[in-house]
Amino acid sequence: MAFNLKNRTLIYVFITLVSSLFISRSSCLSPKLLNDTKGEGNFLPALGTWYGDPRGAGSGGACGWEDDVKSPPFSAMIAAGNAKIYLHGKGCGDCYQIKCSRKPFCSGKPITVTITDECPGKCNDVPFHFDLSGTAFGAMASPGQADNLRNLGQVNILYQRVLCNYGSTKIAFKTNKKANPFWFAAAIEFVEGVGEVQSVKIAQAGSNNFLPMHNSWGAMWEANISPSFRGPFSFQLTSPTRKTITAFNVVPSNFVPGKTYNSNVNF
Repeated sequence: MAFNLKNRTLIYVFITLVSSLFISRSSCLSPKLLNDTKGEGNFLPALGTWYGDPRGAGSGGACGWEDDVKSPPFSAMIAAGNAKIYLHGKGCGDCYQIKCSRKPFCSGKPITVTITDECPGKCNDVPFHFDLSGTAFGAMASPGQADNLRNLGQVNILYQRVLCNYGSTKIAFKTNKKANPFWFAAAIEFVEGVGEVQSVKIAQAGSNNFLPMHNSWGAMWEANISPSFRGPFSFQLTSPTRKTITAFNVVPSNFVPGKTYNSNVNF
């Protein structure tokens, strides 16, 4: 009996240690799991502020999307994230539900925003900080309270990571303004589901030989090419969930640097 009890104790200790290691590893996979303070259901606490014009669209600068945040499907419902949300650009395109409950200003109903920019400096004084566009911040308000909510400047919020849903919108490639016959780069936007891509490959016209691209910053992916590498360019995109899709003949041979080209695929 003592032998069996000892073995069972050792097995229990072993399982406990393995489980604790798994939990520790898993907590690195999602920003919402990094916060160990008490939340509400699946929502966790953070600080919310806003920037720009009161009814403005914010910016897509640190992700490479520039003023595309003004237009659908973003429609100004965006936020800049601090270091634990922006993740050195890996957080670009991630979607979150956000809500506030301060009465009488907040409705308590969640809104959905996409991370399109970085909030550096003082935004990192707290673990998780969402700096929303003026439009998105006001969208958390009770009817008639949007300006009063914005006048607060900041408010405690609750957030949770969600899948992105852009309806019928397909993945787009916003070509870099400095792209040329020797260097191609594009910011990839409107990614459904997890909101981001893990790897990107590019192929020239008529070729099935896809060459790897490098994620240089934000949502910008680049590749060194040569003048003989001609469009239209096709792309293989792989998501963090290891799903791969191919966008054929997206960027034409006579592409205009800085212009956005739409594909016919999405995750």
